[in-house]
Amino acid sequence: MLSCQEKTELRTDLKPIYSDYKNTLQRNNLYGKVKKIEYFKTTFQNTDKEDKSVLNKIEEYTDFGELKKAEYFDNHGELLQTNVIDYNENKKFIKSISFSKSNNTNILQTVEYDSIKNTSELNVFLNDTIDHKMISYFGRNDYPIKQVTIKGNDTTEVNFEYDFDNNNKIKSATQKEKGNKKSMTSNLYKYDNNNNLVESSYKTEWLEMISETEWKDGRILKQTSYTIAADLKKYTDNITEFDILYNPINEKIYENSELNRELEYDYEFDQFGNWIKRTVSMKEYFAKSNKFIPIYIETRKIKYWK
Repeated sequence: MLSCQEKTELRTDLKPIYSDYKNTLQRNNLYGKVKKIEYFKTTFQNTDKEDKSVLNKIEEYTDFGELKKAEYFDNHGELLQTNVIDYNENKKFIKSISFSKSNNTNILQTVEYDSIKNTSELNVFLNDTIDHKMISYFGRNDYPIKQVTIKGNDTTEVNFEYDFDNNNKIKSATQKEKGNKKSMTSNLYKYDNNNNLVESSYKTEWLEMISETEWKDGRILKQTSYTIAADLKKYTDNITEFDILYNPINEKIYENSELNRELEYDYEFDQFGNWIKRTVSMKEYFAKSNKFIPIYIETRKIKYWK
């Protein structure tokens, strides 16, 4: 196992994976063969002095890049929950055990796959008693086309429909619960000439959430999110700017389209391109603040597979 905590500059030779992830490492925007990450957080208690660094999460990964164990801690560093995950020889998820120390509950999830029928069956047990079962049916590109959930004497069926463009990208996806006309949700997607996603929306009967993405040289620069509520007005919720490795560097948060607060992120990186220290500062517009004040520091101790 290799540990690498030496500070380096932002690597320009790396490029983030934004979709079609091969494993959890890519989904979590991590580089190299990460084996273990310990997350620490240090807050500033209304002063310029740092508080004590507290462990808040530990992640362990397989040598093929999937999460195999996660531990979560409270603000005092006391263990709250442990998740352990197993995979089969095809590197597909087959079992997870989650134990919550706070309420002494144990959740077991198991999955069985049928390659002939192209289905999967998920069974969820709560404290050794079956809670529910979900059977998923898959179609083109392994997208789910139907899910049947059985909980006690109740059975719920949800159906999915997709529309693809000429580049095999999803243009629209709808989800509807059988027998419930008001349950339908829809997703719409728009792409630029380079097949980069530039707009997506999620719509229900009551609201619509929209995300717009700006690209440059194949990298995401900025994402803006909006909400269209019952009054049919479009409200700005959030604007986030990123560095070339898709780490947020500035985030503006709005309330009813009015700027409420702004966050700035400053990073230190290891030689693999992963950040090992992140300082977060905030300016509170609602409090008439005119400067950024440090609010917490996050550090990551990362170990790698040899």
